[in-house]
Amino acid sequence: MGLVEGSIAVKAVIDSKYRTVKNIYLNKEKKSSDITYILKQAQIKNIRVEKVAKEVIDRLSKGKTHGGIIAEVSDRKMQSVISILKKDKPFIVLLEGVEDSFNLGYIFRTLYAFGCDGIILKERYIDYDDSTIIKSSAGASELLPIVYSDDLAETISILKNNGIVVVSAFRGNQPVNLYDYDFSNQGLLICIGGPLRGLSGVVLENSDSFIYIPYKNNFRNALNAASATSVIASEIYRQNRGR
Repeated sequence: MGLVEGSIAVKAVIDSKYRTVKNIYLNKEKKSSDITYILKQAQIKNIRVEKVAKEVIDRLSKGKTHGGIIAEVSDRKMQSVISILKKDKPFIVLLEGVEDSFNLGYIFRTLYAFGCDGIILKERYIDYDDSTIIKSSAGASELLPIVYSDDLAETISILKNNGIVVVSAFRGNQPVNLYDYDFSNQGLLICIGGPLRGLSGVVLENSDSFIYIPYKNNFRNALNAASATSVIASEIYRQNRGR
């Protein structure tokens, strides 16, 4: 059980297939089109709404950007790796070492926008705040299937056995220029590492191909994971937009 704050986050969890909203606490003086939508959906879904004084919201919330509304929600239901293989040729992303809640939210937002069908994370070792992720992803984190894996080798093996090609963003091992790689007409697992540790050996050893993002300037510092994800996901969408 946890709390999410702000109208964007509350709208997202109400619409999510992966959580149950237990209660909503609303500043009794707050009015907006988002609040009207939330109240309507809460009535449809029999979610309890308690209208309270602003001071109550301030006391319950963790931050100052709650906008007068918070929701008490269940823990998120995670998906199995098989559940994200429903499409014939899915676009799946494996993220390793992205430990900042804001960056993770930005990545989810980008991936949802460009048609990602599921995200794989290594276990739930990240001590992140759900509300921050939901807000920074503009609610996209509640719409994306997420799989937590405690055995990446096994998870990748399952994907490969289902026809998924594993491509890692890694400048070693003779990588192919992102814009020369053919992402079209195949199921994909794109592996992207965080800024400190990058991708683990088990992921690199089980990769079929490697790609890199070319730079116009002689710039040795890599893009951060959120920026790299945007560039890669955009190119994958460009190549497959007619599919």
